[in-house]
Amino acid sequence: MKYIICFIVTGLAMLNTATSQSKTEKFSVNGITVLMKPTVKDIINVSVYYRGGVADYSADKAGLASLSLSATTQCGTKDYSKDAFKDKADKYGIRIYGTSGYDYGVINLNCISKYFDEGWSLLASAVKNPVYNEKEFGLLKQKMISQINNQESDPDSKINKMSLENTFKGTVYETDPQGDTATVDNITAAEAKDFYYNTLLNKNKIFIVVAGKISKEDITKKIKKVFSDIPSRPYKAPEYQVPQITANSLHIEPRTLATNYIIGVMNSPLFTSPDYVANKVAFATFSDNLFIEIRTKRNLSYAPYAYSVTGKMPYSIMYVSTTDPKASVEVMDNVIDRLKKDGFSQKEFNESKNLYITSNYMKEESTSALASSLGRAEILGDWKMSDEFIDKVQKVTPADMTESFKKYIKGINWNYLGDEKAADAAKDAFDKKVD
Repeated sequence: MKYIICFIVTGLAMLNTATSQSKTEKFSVNGITVLMKPTVKDIINVSVYYRGGVADYSADKAGLASLSLSATTQCGTKDYSKDAFKDKADKYGIRIYGTSGYDYGVINLNCISKYFDEGWSLLASAVKNPVYNEKEFGLLKQKMISQINNQESDPDSKINKMSLENTFKGTVYETDPQGDTATVDNITAAEAKDFYYNTLLNKNKIFIVVAGKISKEDITKKIKKVFSDIPSRPYKAPEYQVPQITANSLHIEPRTLATNYIIGVMNSPLFTSPDYVANKVAFATFSDNLFIEIRTKRNLSYAPYAYSVTGKMPYSIMYVSTTDPKASVEVMDNVIDRLKKDGFSQKEFNESKNLYITSNYMKEESTSALASSLGRAEILGDWKMSDEFIDKVQKVTPADMTESFKKYIKGINWNYLGDEKAADAAKDAFDKKVD
């Protein structure tokens, strides 16, 4: 243990030096918000974010934003055919893609600084001039439908989807941003094109995140030259009413599987809440407790875990796949009861916090991770949190963690995929009230 702690402390010192080399700057270029974090890394990431996510379309159009943004880099542009676009990206080692999730969409560029001009030309063309070629769009749809079918047959993907649908029923989060086979199949190239140009491409809806080895002067010139004529339309950010889980519920989907998959969903604080950081660290420690009690001591599951999910509608989950649902859920209940009653010990707090900080530093060592952290923070209401997060973690106390843990776990929305008889046998454990 002494060697582990020594490694952690040394690693923190090294990582702190590496990641604190510059602060983020926020500025505007011809009406477009830009977040920039210069680094010494010879990699540049530019991400064009589109606010909105699933709030931008109705449930019967699920997958529309994801298709529209994926097509910008996969179906050709006015300047490049699909093959020419891919060939140029491959030639210079450029990674570029478009996608959309629950809260936002993004077109992301990642390349070495030596070939940034080549990468920028692809990004500019994808953002400004995607053509939505019908043949290529049809191929993209089939590819996405195949991915959806694969996810439906994968138990882990299925239980995650179930948990969101059941927890957020009646809200925009009930809509899967990837869509389902029926909704995706019905979306046309013309519809996706209209959605992109008339809904997404809007100065008041987008912002740009830049991280890497480039000057503010250079990126400002490039943005002015290419993006100044993007239309500016009125945009009002959607308002979210986060459902509160105050009692237990159980949703079962029978399926013949080698093991049973269980996710319990609980409340979680907003990203801008004073409780946010303490809750993050608390759930990292809670996850460690579950692993020790379920895997190490009882061997009931290979990889139980828990974590809090950051979003416009935040939530926390605990997960287990097991052949003994009753015993596993009882352990989960008992761990929650113990932590709410006794709180987090100073010893497990110290170890968990240090490991949590180290893992976050390591994840954010890449330029793309830095840009992603900034982008998500801006979407969720406080871009400064990207720079300040680790400092805030350092100030968390066991009392803060315990208070947050008690405050947000008031009930559990249980979701179960597997043997229905085993679920019935575990009914008392699923029904057990959170004390």
